[in-house]
Amino acid sequence: MFMNSNFFEPGKSKPERTFIQTAVKQHTRFDGRKSTEFRDVQLNFGSDWGTVAVSMGDTKVLAQVSCDIGMPTSARPNEGTLFLNVDIKGVSFLDEVQTTHDQRSLTLNSLLERTFRSSRCLDLESLCIAVEQYVWCVRVDINVLNHDGNLYDASTIAAMTALMHFRRPEVSYIDGKLHTYSERERELMPLLFLHYPVSCTYCVYKSSNYPLVDPTLLEENAADSVIVLSFNSYQELCTLNAGGSAPTNVRTIMQCARGAAKRSKDLVQFIRKALELDEQRRQVPQQAVGLLDLLSNKAPRFSFKQLLAEDAMETDVVEQEINAEPMENTLEEATEAANKPAPQQTDTVKAVDDEEWLPQAEEQPMETEAAPTPGKSAKLKPNRNKGKAKGKKQQATPRKQAQSDSEEEVTQII
Repeated sequence: MFMNSNFFEPGKSKPERTFIQTAVKQHTRFDGRKSTEFRDVQLNFGSDWGTVAVSMGDTKVLAQVSCDIGMPTSARPNEGTLFLNVDIKGVSFLDEVQTTHDQRSLTLNSLLERTFRSSRCLDLESLCIAVEQYVWCVRVDINVLNHDGNLYDASTIAAMTALMHFRRPEVSYIDGKLHTYSERERELMPLLFLHYPVSCTYCVYKSSNYPLVDPTLLEENAADSVIVLSFNSYQELCTLNAGGSAPTNVRTIMQCARGAAKRSKDLVQFIRKALELDEQRRQVPQQAVGLLDLLSNKAPRFSFKQLLAEDAMETDVVEQEINAEPMENTLEEATEAANKPAPQQTDTVKAVDDEEWLPQAEEQPMETEAAPTPGKSAKLKPNRNKGKAKGKKQQATPRKQAQSDSEEEVTQII
């Protein structure tokens, strides 16, 4: 039924490692993907709230959320609790080696704790019923059905989707009495979130400077270093985990961070779209989806690539409809502007011609100086001054109107 049902872990032997290292050096992957290409993510929702099956290629994970009323901790009496648990007993080759099993389970649990609890993505104060008395205790159980690499990303997507899909009953605490309402009395309430973290895993090799995203089990076991980045939908860094023997510089980490931030934003958008479609599907009465339907192809699936392709097509159609009218207006305005540039250009040319006549005004008094009358030189001197004053006035009026006005007033007073 599963791919890795044999009793050995692929990618651990030395020939396999050298073969994968040479393939990475030639920029080739066994499944035909590019170094920055992800596998398709598919979501299957069960009949119960908070039950989700996630598949990334041959990696399959089942997450289920449950809640119970309990006592708060003494350190935080007004907050609920969130508990995460990963069970990898379904993988056969990890059961044979106890050290590998314990190491993988501890690593997964610690990374999930850092991603969801340390980043405080869930509003734990909203889970408080009565301070220091009753709070909601939320538990997320993740079961690994098949492991073909990148188990951490699949677990975080499953946990995030299951928490967003979960609904809890409403509770009232009046006069020291706690009453839990059924689904028929009051509608179930979803959990409140502060942000939505999603992880992204990269593998770094000494033989290549380009890290591989979303590695398979062979690529993950043969990698020299593994970088795990968790970003939320606001593209804020939540967790960073890097370890291995390959040197990782700042440029490589920043390159991985840019891709992980974009990937997390797209995944959160995909999860929200899938939840909306599942809610519409639940309104139609139909047969309940069981565990066997989740593991098989009978249950309805929501594919990441298909939903994003549909959203891209819808946005393109909307943009074309929105931009249709402005394009017509711009064409009309362009035709009107094409008919009116001639008078505007002539006006600008006239303005330049008007400025060109200014030096000619200075030449006019020079002509009068060239042909003066012999007996009236004393009378012509004031005429020369008047001509110069007029020339100065004509030159000063377009530039400094205030000076010309002041000169005229002064001459009148004098």
